[in-house]
Amino acid sequence: MRPIKAALLTVSALVATAVLAGCATQTHETVYIPVIAPTPPSSLTPQPAVLFNQTKAGRKLFTLDAEFPYCDVETGKVIVVPRWYVTDFASVPWYGQSFIDPQGPTARAAIVHDWLYAVGEPGKREEADGIFYRAMIKYGVPSFQAGLAYQAVRTGGEKGYGLAGDWWFVDPKRQDLRQPPPFPKPRTGAVRIMPRCVGFTALIQTGWRAYPIQAPTVVVPPPVVVTRTPLDQVKERLPWPSAKPKR
Repeated sequence: MRPIKAALLTVSALVATAVLAGCATQTHETVYIPVIAPTPPSSLTPQPAVLFNQTKAGRKLFTLDAEFPYCDVETGKVIVVPRWYVTDFASVPWYGQSFIDPQGPTARAAIVHDWLYAVGEPGKREEADGIFYRAMIKYGVPSFQAGLAYQAVRTGGEKGYGLAGDWWFVDPKRQDLRQPPPFPKPRTGAVRIMPRCVGFTALIQTGWRAYPIQAPTVVVPPPVVVTRTPLDQVKERLPWPSAKPKR
């Protein structure tokens, strides 16, 4: 009988402790709060080109890790090259490629030029070449070098205008997959017209994007509510199980 008596004394002590501690019920609620990184604004002076492990006709390929905005003062056309667009500067003939430095200012103008060539708006190739020349000057390419590159595309760039194979998108973080185009090929390479580019700088600084990135769908589970009473603590310390184990 002593073991039973000792067990009853233990239970009595636990109950007394619970009474002395108060009968307040403790409730803890756990709520899942998803953390989504903010989308950084577009940059006026981006370095968006990312080299990845593929080549085309012996030339290295680059993809954009961010949207690349540009505005041509003469036409007022706002040209935004979307992220993941692949460029290899293929619209520049071989005799002008020596002026295309993948790490230099000519390359940034070539990104805009390649995009305009990929879109291939009918009757606008000469305009695209002119935008290429002015972009090179804007980005600091010497006028003599810019003139040579411009003459190269004017002379031998016609075959590269509007090629279906240049409509190509690759996520630099998933270089093994060719991403589907984010939208159908547009009829024009300009997303809007801003005469003399007035207000373009302020527009980009607001974080405006021509091609907004779709926010991922986040599934938030319902809150988990756990309620514990002093009696629960007593049951946990009983010398016998509160429930029979399942077989």
